[in-house]
Amino acid sequence: MTLAELIDSLPMSPTQVGVAVLCALVLFIDGYDIQVMALAVPALAQGWSLPPASFGLSLSAVVIGMAVGSGLLGPLGDRLGRRTLLVAALTVTALATAGTALAASPTQLVFWRLATGLALGGGIPNCAALTAEYAPVAHRSLTMGLMNIASPVGAFSAGLVAPPVLEAYGWRGAFLIGGAAPLLVAALALRSPESLKFLGVRRPADPRIVHHLRRIARHVDPRSIRLEAHAARSRECWWEPLGRRYLARTLLLWTLLFLNLFNLYVLISWLAALLEQSGWTRAAALHGAVMIQAGGIVGGLLASRLMDRGATRPALLAGFCLAAASLLAFRVAPRGDSWIVLLLLTGAGVSGCQLSLNTLSAAYYPPAIKATGVAWALLVGSLGSVVGPLAGAWLIEEQLPPPTILGLLAVPALVCAAGVGLMRGRWQAH
Repeated sequence: MTLAELIDSLPMSPTQVGVAVLCALVLFIDGYDIQVMALAVPALAQGWSLPPASFGLSLSAVVIGMAVGSGLLGPLGDRLGRRTLLVAALTVTALATAGTALAASPTQLVFWRLATGLALGGGIPNCAALTAEYAPVAHRSLTMGLMNIASPVGAFSAGLVAPPVLEAYGWRGAFLIGGAAPLLVAALALRSPESLKFLGVRRPADPRIVHHLRRIARHVDPRSIRLEAHAARSRECWWEPLGRRYLARTLLLWTLLFLNLFNLYVLISWLAALLEQSGWTRAAALHGAVMIQAGGIVGGLLASRLMDRGATRPALLAGFCLAAASLLAFRVAPRGDSWIVLLLLTGAGVSGCQLSLNTLSAAYYPPAIKATGVAWALLVGSLGSVVGPLAGAWLIEEQLPPPTILGLLAVPALVCAAGVGLMRGRWQAH
């Protein structure tokens, strides 16, 4: 029996659940960190006497850092280990977030947000790889979905935590809270096991393999497990996702991630400002802006269940069509309670599809290059995350009405829906 066959044949043990929870906490921190920056913009603009649109680069800095970090640091998880990268990434994230809280100028703010993104970019691909490699195939999509949902949960929590914190302690207090959490999670990561599949492929003689096997399958003799060390060939490198075998799936995945993250980050960065321009009070706009995250939680869970049942393409197609229809509806729906419903539906489509794409990126590549594949997907997708806030700032400066800006986002969603038709079920490499 191979290591992969063993993991797929067993129910989730407490150790495997603990790994998924640990990685979910990292994604929670990521969601909180990104959302709290967007929510802090009005307070920053007021405190530094600058227009809100001038913080477009600050909003994009973290995703620029994530793009660079995922490309340069994320693949190191396929060489050094998933857990090693996570501990390092969390420590740097804590320091950089604390630096953000102490920033005294927009330039310093951009620097610290860039450093935060670099750290998160190195850690998140290894979260996906670690969780996917410990989850049995029958429940892998749901497990990955639950882990990825932690990101919108973190963003939603920022919408609840940030307003009173901003009121009592200013924007610096919101970032100080965000800086303490990564240190606590790093301490938990030190007690987490390394990926068994990584050790089996890269370090088949590592004594931790026996120890970790006994934690998830006490009744199995470790000597009966066949390790597939031959998968770690020297040709496996950072460019392997663009090799002939993976090229088609990689390019399509990258396109969907770029366009959907473009939409998501326009919404994350500027929805509060757009709602305020539409007549909402600042407090109502802050709460309304995180409704897309609440919708994304529900949409992501539903999509994950469908993916576990082999309905990946129908789940994604439904999500992208829902997003497009909801965004177009802002142009005709009366401003009020109907907009709250549309925000939830938009989140179920855009954020829900993003969670599904994150899960898919881990399923598209084998263990030997899983962190590399996820890292490159995050890198290319992050380009959409960078362009999105800048495009949103430009549209606002052009003084387009908020319903028009939201309606324009339906175009990328429709292109993604068309792209789903090009997917092939055989691409998933569990």
